[in-house]
Amino acid sequence: MAFAVIQAGSTLQLVGTDGTLTPLTLPSGIELRTDVPPRWAVYGRYVILVNTPSWPLTIDGRGIVRPVTPRAPRLAAVLSGGAGGTLTGTYRVRYTFVIFDEIGNVISESDYSPTGNPVTITSQMLKASNLEVSPDPVDARRCYRTTTNGAVYFQWVDLNGNVLTSVQDDLPDAGLGETAGPTLGTPPRLTLIAEFRDRLFGVGDIEVDNVVYTETGLMYAWNPLNTIVVPRVGSDTFGVTGLISRREALGVGRLNRLSQIVGTGEQSADGQTDLRLIKLSDETGFLGQESVVVYRDTVYFLWFDGVYEWGDNGIVCLSDGRGGQGRVRSWFTTDNYFDRSAFPVAFAQVDPNRNVYQLFLQDPAGVRHHVEFDLINRVWYGPHRIDAFAATSAFTRLNASNVKVPTVGATDGGVYAPTARAADVSLAGQAHGIAYEVDTPAFAGSSPDRLQYWGELSVLGHSQRAGTLTITPSVGYLDEQGGVALRPQAPIAHDLRKGRERLRRLGTGALAQLNLQHDGIDEPVSILGIEIADQHDVGRR
Repeated sequence: MAFAVIQAGSTLQLVGTDGTLTPLTLPSGIELRTDVPPRWAVYGRYVILVNTPSWPLTIDGRGIVRPVTPRAPRLAAVLSGGAGGTLTGTYRVRYTFVIFDEIGNVISESDYSPTGNPVTITSQMLKASNLEVSPDPVDARRCYRTTTNGAVYFQWVDLNGNVLTSVQDDLPDAGLGETAGPTLGTPPRLTLIAEFRDRLFGVGDIEVDNVVYTETGLMYAWNPLNTIVVPRVGSDTFGVTGLISRREALGVGRLNRLSQIVGTGEQSADGQTDLRLIKLSDETGFLGQESVVVYRDTVYFLWFDGVYEWGDNGIVCLSDGRGGQGRVRSWFTTDNYFDRSAFPVAFAQVDPNRNVYQLFLQDPAGVRHHVEFDLINRVWYGPHRIDAFAATSAFTRLNASNVKVPTVGATDGGVYAPTARAADVSLAGQAHGIAYEVDTPAFAGSSPDRLQYWGELSVLGHSQRAGTLTITPSVGYLDEQGGVALRPQAPIAHDLRKGRERLRRLGTGALAQLNLQHDGIDEPVSILGIEIADQHDVGRR
């Protein structure tokens, strides 16, 4: 069953297919930060959460929250002999904390405890005491011991619960597990997470230049040897800024480098994997994880000078005209539109229903806007502003029909989804029209320094059921600094019910510009073209 989880403030919530929210209970001692964004990954039947929790967490479909890996025991077992057993020889023991699911399968297992002193016994029980009680909600302590006079540890006995501190048993060597104890390990406090090759990959908050990963098929086994160092170590304090899985590679981004991890992940006889790091670019990278999105095996991400696409054609900038029809470079390279210092906290999603990449940015006043790149027509739209709520995150969820629904999270703790209606609906159920405003370029006609007559305006668009579009023309001249000084004229009303309408003449001036405004409820606007007839020169100024 598909499910979605969000973090609202310091609370985790399960999102139902109908959009209802159910608060979840955190494990004892785990807290969520609210000053950094949560980072998520899906692994099998579980959702992995890092960055905000004080310890990495898993969430299942029933809303049960557990640590990804229980914290390892700090105390070694104290060994002794007990009366009435049959074991003879020298033995060592170490143990782990284990979490089971409802049918007894291991969900998670901690790293091993320290190895205590060996004990030599003769025809006795092997007793392990001083077993630590876990601070995490574990189901058992799992003990591993060596064979008689051996050095390899095998699974020995489970001490169910998290209360008792000793166990004894005389299980013979033949009754031990058939394979040596698994390779385990404790993750760092992860800030980034991704799934690739049936492993989890992450980055910790201390060794920020290293990508660490689990054993195959074990989301809890973080072998300390499983580490890939990303070059340019120490070049900045940010380290790795993003992880994203694309086809047969895991993208790894720094501020000024984009690399990928490739390989099958299979281990050789010496325990080494064939995973390796390949450099893709030293001229771009990831500013932050939240603006990086993969859709149909193509990655879209924000960098200092615009939005980029990493796909089959390599790495292409979409916002400067290369690979996109809309030249919107000034959105990202000037301070006229957005606060460029806030780019690292921008966030994005792909709306799979409309096939657009939505990027949420802050303007210089701190107001959140979003821009959209049409993945089919390769054009930009925006900037758009949302006044009904303050957006803080964007993601997709599945509804009851397993259809992906683009969703936006807000500071009020609510989640919002777009509707087919051209209206915002407040929490009180009151509908409000969405303000629509567009300024056309300043039309120059045959020459911008000649006085020109601008004739009848014609508007061509899709016929709507109702509504009036307000068009305010402006005509004027170039000012002394080469800028545009236009004089607004009386507004013109365009009937949206008409697919084509001829309107009044615009007047006389060197330049002409149009401002289009509309805020009607349930009144879509679709303008296909604008024509100004009878444009001719009057004379030279």
